[in-house]
Parts: sequence; C-alpha cells; structure tokens
Amino acid sequence: MPKRCSWATKSPELMIYHDTIWGNPTKEIDELFYRLCLETMQAGLAFQTVLNFEAGMKEVFHNFSIDYLSTLKEADADVLCANKKIIRNHAKVKAIIHNAKIVKEKPEELIDGTWGPVNYVQLDHLLDETDPHPDFNEFVQQFVNCFKEMGLKRIGPVTVYSYLQAAGVVNDHVIQCHFR
Repeated sequence: MPKRCSWATKSPELMIYHDTIWGNPTKEIDELFYRLCLETMQAGLAFQTVLNFEAGMKEVFHNFSIDYLSTLKEADADVLCANKKIIRNHAKVKAIIHNAKIVKEKPEELIDGTWGPVNYVQLDHLLDETDPHPDFNEFVQQFVNCFKEMGLKRIGPVTVYSYLQAAGVVNDHVIQCHFR
C-alpha cells in the first residue's frame, strides 16, 4: 500500500482526491477553474464536506462549466441554493458565478495569475511529516493581489494557497508520500 499524506487517509473520497487531483500540475483553464471553485466552496468547511457535495455540484453547475456559469445572473444563485445537492452558501455560489464571468472574458489571466509568479514551474516545499507547515502568507500575497486585480471574489490567502496546492503550483505532498 503506497504511503500518502496523512490527511488523505481519513476517507476514501479524500484518498481519491489526493491520488488523482491534488498537487497534479495543470495549466488547463477548465481544470484550474474547477479547482478554484472547490477551494472557494471549502472556505470555513472541512474538505470532506466539499467532496460529499462534489457530484451534486458537478451536476448543478454543469461540471463547473465556465460557459454555463458565466451566463447566470446573481439572482440565479437563489435558485441554485435551493438545491440540496450543493453547498448552499449564497456568497460562495455568487462568487463562483461572478468568477466564471471574469475567467470567461480573459481565461489566460487565470492561467498567468496562477503560474506566472512561479515562472510556470512547480515549487516543491519538501515537507516532512514531522515538520510544521511553512508560513505561506508572504508567498501567497502576490497571487491574492493578482486575483483581486482580475476582479475575482472570495480569494483570501488561505483559499488561494489551497488552490495553488490543488492546481499543483505548490507541491506540498510530504516527502514520504508515494504521490509526491
């Protein structure tokens, strides 16, 4: 059995996400937007909760389609939030709709804002299971500033750092992890 980051061993859903998505570098716009949406939904919640609703959100948000979500109005968030298949947080759903409109207009800005500050090369923090997680606040601020300049919403430092991990910009698999 391969060794994994400890957080990924808490449920089958976390293990699958860890093994197949988290930390795998992508520069593909639809995949970046999907990962940003999941991290937007996570704010204040356990990621397990997000994964519990992932299938429903994929259905309701048309697989997190930028094209579909960018056609919605802010008022559509009320209709979407009536659906028990998704995380029914109006502010988060409105942010996803808003962000889809921004990304639809200039998709390259999300790619460049995600990968440009690291010269399009994944950073490896070489984390050890016993090491405390490094302070990421100074590092992540340039990404937060860029995303705010783009006009994206609900993109604080914790959400953005989690997004960078998910998108594979930052490799935070511990060195003992088989998937590193």
